[in-house]
Amino acid sequence: MVSESGWWTSRKQGLTVLAGVAISIAVLGWAAYRIDLRGALHRLRGFGGAWILPMLLFYLSSFLVRGVRWCLLLQPVGTVPWSTSTGVIFSGYMANNLLPLRLGEIVRALVLTRVTSVRMEGTLSTIVLERVLDGLVLVGMIAFVLPWTDVVPGKEGVVAYTGAVSAVVFAGALLLVIAVRLFPRVVLRVSSQTLEWAPVVKKERGVGMVRSVLRGLETLTMDRRLLAVLFLSVAVWALEGGMFWVGLQAFALDADVAIALLTLAFVNLSILIPSAPGYVGVFQGATILAFAAFGLPEETALSYAVVVHALQYVSATAIGIGVLAKYGISLAALRQESISHEHSK
Repeated sequence: MVSESGWWTSRKQGLTVLAGVAISIAVLGWAAYRIDLRGALHRLRGFGGAWILPMLLFYLSSFLVRGVRWCLLLQPVGTVPWSTSTGVIFSGYMANNLLPLRLGEIVRALVLTRVTSVRMEGTLSTIVLERVLDGLVLVGMIAFVLPWTDVVPGKEGVVAYTGAVSAVVFAGALLLVIAVRLFPRVVLRVSSQTLEWAPVVKKERGVGMVRSVLRGLETLTMDRRLLAVLFLSVAVWALEGGMFWVGLQAFALDADVAIALLTLAFVNLSILIPSAPGYVGVFQGATILAFAAFGLPEETALSYAVVVHALQYVSATAIGIGVLAKYGISLAALRQESISHEHSK
């Protein structure tokens, strides 16, 4: 018999999946209504296959840097080889592409705990910090590059607004991580009092979740490694920005590196919106809006988004599946374990 809390969690997860699919369908419908699909198909046919290799080199190189960065973050928790950390990251991206509910980060932590001796709570804490730093780098791209970029009058608002909202969210998340690390007892007391006032989950479960996060963050230290992690975070997105820039050249667009970086930042912040697995629809819609802001053809935007998204999706998914096969781990078992972990929250 399913408990009341378990039933509510399952229902909430089901509604989240349906909402994500609905958003993806709505965005794709908007794009189909807005854009000349024949023109977009014509532009897509003009894409040369010779551009695939340099685009993939930039994109996949960013994973190699991600692997180095995660090794540094994991050092206080355990020693993890660079090849292992990089492969596990691919498995997380693969899970986000194939599974609902954005289970990739949980899958990534589960895989690492299976192939190493690193504990789950410490792993999840490093992933949280990693994601916060990624968000701040993307926001920084918008803040530093947008003022120097020619934007269509009246269209700069969508990019600037997304950057401003994201800045508040990620800066707040960073402050929360710092507060949890420096004042764990205060955070635990406030969390307990908050759950008494607003019982979004049972108090015992909520306090247990907070204790788990606190134990994980105890291993994180604010030392010189943090500077290296920040540098590597910038390098990660610079490499992925290289893929976006090469894509612009592939479609013979008169656009510089600044537009590639702004498109990259806007798209990656936009896919935080709930969507179907693999960010289908939202990725394309965000690219169309970014191109419109820079005065680039919207038909080309859709073709460009299809190519960039397909290369990212197929390459990361294929390598992620290969990583699971190497370790003899079943994706179905990981999915069930990830959902069970979500239930325990």
